[in-house]
This record gives sequence, C-alpha cells and structure tokens, in this order.
Amino acid sequence: MYIIIAGAGLIGKGLTKALVQAKHDVVVIDVDSQRCEEIYSEYGAISINGDATKIKTLEDARIDKCDVAIAVTPDDSVNLAFSILAKHFNVPQIMVRMNDPSYEEVYKLAGVTNIARATQLLLDQFLVNVETPELRRVISLGNLAIEIINLPENSPYDGKKIHEIVNTKGFPEGVTITAIYRDKEDNFIAPRGKDIVYSKDRLFICGEPKYIKKAAKIINKKKRA
Repeated sequence: MYIIIAGAGLIGKGLTKALVQAKHDVVVIDVDSQRCEEIYSEYGAISINGDATKIKTLEDARIDKCDVAIAVTPDDSVNLAFSILAKHFNVPQIMVRMNDPSYEEVYKLAGVTNIARATQLLLDQFLVNVETPELRRVISLGNLAIEIINLPENSPYDGKKIHEIVNTKGFPEGVTITAIYRDKEDNFIAPRGKDIVYSKDRLFICGEPKYIKKAAKIINKKKRA
C-alpha cells in the first residue's frame, strides 16, 4: 500500500518503522526538518519537510495515489485539515490521532474512517482486549497491528536489553518493539537494541496479529517460583 503519514513524532516514527518493515511505501510529512532527516536516515522512508495542510505539499507526496492517509500530529486542527484534504483527493482510508474528544463528530463528518484517542496514553480508542488482559490493541492497519503489553512485575526480562528480548528463542522475526512507556517517569521512549526494560513498563509492539500473540506469550512469562 501507498501510505502518507502527517507527523514524524514518536507515533509517526513507530508507524513508519513498522510499515516500512512490512514492505509498504511510506511518505512522512513534518514541519520539523530534523525529524524528516531522521525518518529518512533511520528507516529509508521518503520524508517531506513541509505543511501537511497545504495542497502543494500533498501533491508532492503524491496523495493522488494514496491508499491510506494517517494524521498523528499533536494538533487536532492540523489533523482535521489534513483529513479534509485527503477526503478531497478520494483517499479510501483516513486515520487520525484525536487529542481533544470534542473533535470526534467533526472528524466523522470530514470522512475519517478510524479515530484513535490520544488521551490515557493514546489507548482509549482501539483498546481491545485479546486473549489476555495484558495484551491490548492500539491500532490496526490492514494486516498490521500495534499492541501494548504490560511487562509483569516478576518478569524474567526485568533489567534486560531490548535486543535480548527480541533474540529470545522463538520470538517472531516479524515483531518489533516500537515504544516503551514508563509510568514512574511518565515518559515515552523510542527504544534501541541496547535500551533496558523494567517490570511494569508498557511495551508497544508491532507486527501481524498472529505473530504478536506469539511474542506476547514470551514477554508475559513470569519467573519460576
């Protein structure tokens, strides 16, 4: 699929990484030139330093052939304007990160097909229990999903590095850990392989649902008594 993402913050970067790995064609638009450079250098995705609410910028991004348009900026007015323009260009799927719930009806009127709330750690909407209460769905995009796992208090991975977890025997190759939320610091972390996780961290993992379930079983293991 050809996917345009408005916003290269933590969520935008996480989506870009996962979608590129899933072999989708991704274009990211952001007003911050440094973020655009990071997107290109880290993931190889096309990045456009510009305003996603301007028709010329969207034309440069080839919105005429876009299959999915995703707005994940922290500004609802920007996300709304982007969505309206995407609808104008007949983009079949339009997804937004909603920061203020009062925008919900307006987003629907604008033709948005999927709305994800940003409140409560961006988990209010698309927060669906699957198989275990520790595994929660954040967003679905075609055959791809981003889900959250609460690392158990007595996890054997407490104090382990990201690369140690993903290299665990049986851990599916198609799953990546795209973000960590640490409650005690009220902080999101865009992890690298050497970053360490701790019990009670919330791990955002991305991949096909069938592989995510397998990864969840491994991550949710508890230390033997």
